Amino acid sequence: MIEVILEMVQTVLGWIFSAIGLCKSVKVRCHSALLLPNGPECYFINVRNASPQREVEVTHVWVVAGTDIHILNPARPLPRRLKPEESWETWIPLNHLPEKIRENAYSLARVRLANDKVIHSVRNKSVPPAGFVPGS
Repeated sequence: MIEVILEMVQTVLGWIFSAIGLCKSVKVRCHSALLLPNGPECYFINVRNASPQREVEVTHVWVVAGTDIHILNPARPLPRRLKPEESWETWIPLNHLPEKIRENAYSLARVRLANDKVIHSVRNKSVPPAGFVPGS
């Protein structure tokens, strides 16, 4: 019973915080997949502007691996301005990451915004088995 009440309170607080702009407006999620049609396995970093009102600008994307590995993908140039509720994605081949972090790299991506905020990634567990890269 207490768990249900807590869940309801968290939901209502989430709505309130979102309405007044106290929630994180940018979400960063990561997954690994094959770059089709015949590309290598890659680590995909998805950046979503969750704000219904404000634009954000992504200036840097990197993976923390002792020495930071900056993702400089010519197919996904930076900086990138995201409209409200827009998503964008870039990738790096898994073989460009040190072997010791490949299995758990999902939480090691970082995204810097133009306002100097750095957002940490989380693993995206709900990726469809096939699809398109957002922001093409």
